[in-house]
Amino acid sequence: MIEERGRVVALEQSEVWVETVQRSGCHGCAAKPGCGTGLLGEFWAKASQVRVAVPPESLSRLKLHDTVVIGVAENTLASTALVVYLVPLLMLVLGALAGDALPGALFADSLQVKQGSELGAVTGAVIGLALGALLVRLYSHANRDNPAMAPKFLRVEQGKPCTIPAAELP
Repeated sequence: MIEERGRVVALEQSEVWVETVQRSGCHGCAAKPGCGTGLLGEFWAKASQVRVAVPPESLSRLKLHDTVVIGVAENTLASTALVVYLVPLLMLVLGALAGDALPGALFADSLQVKQGSELGAVTGAVIGLALGALLVRLYSHANRDNPAMAPKFLRVEQGKPCTIPAAELP
């Protein structure tokens, strides 16, 4: 289980909204103070909010701004990452190959368009990338209610203040 700490920003009847901060992968590096990548990672870090189902016995103990730990299964993260990164890349390459071959097949005797046209490959790649992004969107939409894809509430962190700055506390 991949774990992430977050701050409770809203309470509902059976769920809570948890705010986490996305940091760069080199956040824990010892050279971070002198590293430009670490500084850029801090600059571009952004907060995201996610709704998490909570068991009733834990929900009764929670209050706003508590630090909680949520998790996602490793296989869920790995399979989703493959879909998100590999499908658009694969569609881009297939689109470029199809675009490279298509003008020659369509305009075999044309004077201006030859097989291997760079314009056809670029156009095919852009169309393939857009189709790949659409497929990822459809995959996301189809799995939006899949409980295996949802983050799980793991525990409340007692005595450990959340390192996420509260934007505006009420």
